[in-house]
Amino acid sequence: MKSFLRLNLILMAILVLNACQQTSLKETQEQTPPALENLWQLDTDKSQITYISTKNGDIQEHNTLRFLSGIIDADKHVELRIDLNSIDTNIDIRDERMRELFFETEVHPTATVSADIANNLPLMTPFDINYTLTLKDHQQSFQSPVMIHSGGGEMMITSAEPVTVSATSFGLQEALENLREIAGLNSIADTVEVDYKLHFKQIK
Repeated sequence: MKSFLRLNLILMAILVLNACQQTSLKETQEQTPPALENLWQLDTDKSQITYISTKNGDIQEHNTLRFLSGIIDADKHVELRIDLNSIDTNIDIRDERMRELFFETEVHPTATVSADIANNLPLMTPFDINYTLTLKDHQQSFQSPVMIHSGGGEMMITSAEPVTVSATSFGLQEALENLREIAGLNSIADTVEVDYKLHFKQIK
């Protein structure tokens, strides 16, 4: 009986030790900055932009945009292409007006985001990155904090706080006024609050 108990205790100790080693390995993988010497490709099905627009003073609405493509190359240059035709405001006629009157997607079907980033990125803690948004032949530079989670050949980058984007900065005042008039609204705010989720997969 004593031998049997001793054997059970030994087996339990081995199992506990093995579980601790696996947990430690997992934590190490999650806390190790991703190696950016290799290419990373955006998973467009799992990535999106969300933004909040405001009309008539205090009525807020949630909208989304999808990506056409995205990559982080071996030089740590980031290039994202936003599909402006993917605009989703939850109302079909408003989507149509956004495409035709605001974004004018027949001429400007995409917007781009570009950035150059460091090789060793901190994980699970907010840090600032600089990037440029190009929309309808206008550019604006931003600096905002992001959060990164990485492991198993995948990397998730999310906004740590909303980014304020102004229509005026991209020459969209007239387009915004046209939307307001055709929708019969008292006002549409010039700025929107933007959040994003980027899901990258490592290309081996």
